[in-house]
Amino acid sequence: MNWLKKLWSAVKGRDSWNDNFEAACLAFQNGQFKEAEELFSAALADLAERGKKHDPRLFSTLVCQGACLRAQERFTDAENLLRQAVELREKQPSTGIEDTAFAYKELASCLYEAGKPEEVEDPAKKALELYQQIGEKSLDETAECMLIYARTLIMSCRFGEAEPLLEKSLAIFEKSSADRTFEIADALTCQAIVWNRKSEYQDAEANLRKVLPLHSKLSGEDSIEVGRCMTELAASLLSQSRFDEAEETFKGSLKLMKKLGSYESIDYADAVAGLATCLRTQRKFDGALSLYQQALGIYENCYGRDHDDIATVLTQLAVCHSEQEQFREAEQYFARASNITEKLLGDDHFAVSDSIFNLANCYSFQKRYEEAVPLYKRAVDIVERRIGEQLDLAAKLTGLAYCFQLQDKFSDAKPVYRRALEICEKHPETPDDELTDNLIGLANCHLETGEYALARPLYQRALEYKQNKFDPKDQELASRIETLLKHMEHTPV
Repeated sequence: MNWLKKLWSAVKGRDSWNDNFEAACLAFQNGQFKEAEELFSAALADLAERGKKHDPRLFSTLVCQGACLRAQERFTDAENLLRQAVELREKQPSTGIEDTAFAYKELASCLYEAGKPEEVEDPAKKALELYQQIGEKSLDETAECMLIYARTLIMSCRFGEAEPLLEKSLAIFEKSSADRTFEIADALTCQAIVWNRKSEYQDAEANLRKVLPLHSKLSGEDSIEVGRCMTELAASLLSQSRFDEAEETFKGSLKLMKKLGSYESIDYADAVAGLATCLRTQRKFDGALSLYQQALGIYENCYGRDHDDIATVLTQLAVCHSEQEQFREAEQYFARASNITEKLLGDDHFAVSDSIFNLANCYSFQKRYEEAVPLYKRAVDIVERRIGEQLDLAAKLTGLAYCFQLQDKFSDAKPVYRRALEICEKHPETPDDELTDNLIGLANCHLETGEYALARPLYQRALEYKQNKFDPKDQELASRIETLLKHMEHTPV
């Protein structure tokens, strides 16, 4: 509470307003938030009664009352007061830079905790800029702003931007003279989430194993923080195909949350959905479907019908059915997930391209090509305009080309396969399977139209990739390609 002590010292000794403000600060420091709220309200009323609309103390009292309401999780009321305070700051530039920085930081924290991540960035950046101007004296506050900002970026899936902020904040907290165990645990957890999303699973696992005892120390072994950390650790293990460890960790998290009575919470649903994915990946479909339905029920109860977590679990349900070739069942879930994503993000958002691409695949597998093709084309169009010629565009083009090929529309399929292949060849990180899918797809189209001279080099390139694999499926496909090439040697061009 250093900010409160500094503020109290700066305003102490003035007229009767000080009595209420001083008592409110003491109550706040002692965690007596309701009493502090009443006293801060009295201080505000005193200023209003005497027409002190431009008194610097009004700014200070609004900020303190906002912080008090935020501590009581009355986020809407807190936000209103904090916004009034920062508006005053813009009208009264003479307000102290440290107090102004705190007001912006408090507003950013309030918005984040109120579930408004899209509104956090502006006040968080302003607070960070001001604290950086202050320099060494406000390093801890600078780190706190970085952490708030990084959390918001994570919620927006901007992991690359969040990572350096987390590294810097963690370095400051670890050198701080104050006890920053809580912030260190928070930063390590956020860092692990970023690494999991960037497929750096071993680094994420190391962080989570480091942070688990910190959460146990801070909140107790039987705490929701430990449960959340176990769920994230299980996800990391699952991504490394360590299924037994992942399943055991997911179940441990669920057992803990049941003990806490949190079995109808979003955290519990996250762990249930994670365990379902663990089972689905091992082709234990019956158990997976039951768990996905359970997670879906909890999400719907917590969020209503339209939320990105609901869209995610609907997609997983659809995938679970698709992997069993139950495309009619999968279709309804893909369609609903797509509708939710469009409603939440708009019909031109990048995430919508994945959603409608999944639905297009589902139609294609059912030979409903007239419904599939427009969705494939729309997915391609969104990705092309949003990110250009990246690997995701190649994947969408491959889906469209294959759909044309299934209809024997080889003249339509060839240029689409060719373009997908060109994009894959521009990116060294392209997976071999994705490259060979396009090589074989284009080669098959040339074969069907009797263009053997064009088909042969494509098959030969695909064969080179497949012969370097040790997967039995790859070797089987390589053998078929070899047989086809031998047959083509005796076929006139």
